[in-house]
Amino acid sequence: MFEFRKIITVKKILLLLGFFGLYFLLVIKPYVMVYGGSWHMEADFAEDIIRQYGKELLPEEFALLQAQRPVYEAGETDIFIARTPEYAAMQIHSLRELLQKTSESRITLEESNRLWFQLYEQVSPEAVYADMERLILFDIWDSYMDFYHAEAIQGNNKYENISAMAERRVRERNRAEVYSPCPGNVAEYNFVLLRYFAVFMMLGTCFFVMPYMVSENRSRMPALQCSFQSGRSYYRRRLAAMVTAVLCIAAVVCVLYVCCAKQDRVFTFWNCALSGFASGFIGWFPWTLGGYTLYVLFLAVLASLGLSLLVFVVTCHLSSHVNAIAWQIPAAIYSLLYGGFLLFKAGEIDKPPLSAPAAGIGIFAAGIVAALLQGRWEKRKDVV
Repeated sequence: MFEFRKIITVKKILLLLGFFGLYFLLVIKPYVMVYGGSWHMEADFAEDIIRQYGKELLPEEFALLQAQRPVYEAGETDIFIARTPEYAAMQIHSLRELLQKTSESRITLEESNRLWFQLYEQVSPEAVYADMERLILFDIWDSYMDFYHAEAIQGNNKYENISAMAERRVRERNRAEVYSPCPGNVAEYNFVLLRYFAVFMMLGTCFFVMPYMVSENRSRMPALQCSFQSGRSYYRRRLAAMVTAVLCIAAVVCVLYVCCAKQDRVFTFWNCALSGFASGFIGWFPWTLGGYTLYVLFLAVLASLGLSLLVFVVTCHLSSHVNAIAWQIPAAIYSLLYGGFLLFKAGEIDKPPLSAPAAGIGIFAAGIVAALLQGRWEKRKDVV
């Protein structure tokens, strides 16, 4: 416990939380959906499907869902646009057409501003916003109907030039998982959250371990301990304290991830198959959204522990913080490459299925071997 307190200090915890606050504001915040809008409207729509039909929307159930599809009725905004010659002169007859031409830049900025200001003045901002919200809902209905026909009914997929093994996996997915209504926005934002939290976890654990043995070496404590026969036990204690500290920091990062994932509705679709018609994703394995999330977090923890073991072993031989920081540059580069790129959609069907676990398990194995070799070297120093 005494060695553990040397690693986990109040100052370091405050620095970690302060850095996370900055990291959240600059990097993660845009991917945490706190406010209402089209993002949550799509998630609400998918949740309603699950509430009515369960985690799989089978063809016969899809027919029932289609029967519930609302009929679009012209709102106050549509009526005003249809009756105004200025809009008709620009081939705009409804709010949908105005939004479409504005988004596609088929009218100039000056024309767009004039038309929108006229709409707000002659109708009302409240009516315009209400009609736009209705349009979003109908767009969500259209997208889900189209995706279902393309994926679940026709069996199409967006992946091209994939291997025969991948094609077999696609056919397997099309038999069951494709019927999952897991929304694409929830899956995609969760991929991004996992990417950034994996990087933060690996960098954070290395940050805690790096100054530990440097400070010990500067105080000459290891040399004093190894003057006694019982000195070899201190290496095991240090190693155990380091592993415990890394696992604790990883747990803290996972808790921070859970707070963000809860806002992004990940737990609402936790048990839904990830490779559904709405997600636009096909994985190598029949993951649920929750299963894939745990898989990525496990690899991130494994890589964090392996990197931290290597950092611990290297700093056993250093007494300068400057040299220690220089030696950690490869660890930082690995964290960015592995967490930021290799783990991002690691199990997607057009990527090598074993590259991410191999890299994570490989760095963990390297850390274990380095720690064992360092332990044997420490025993040789135990000479009275």
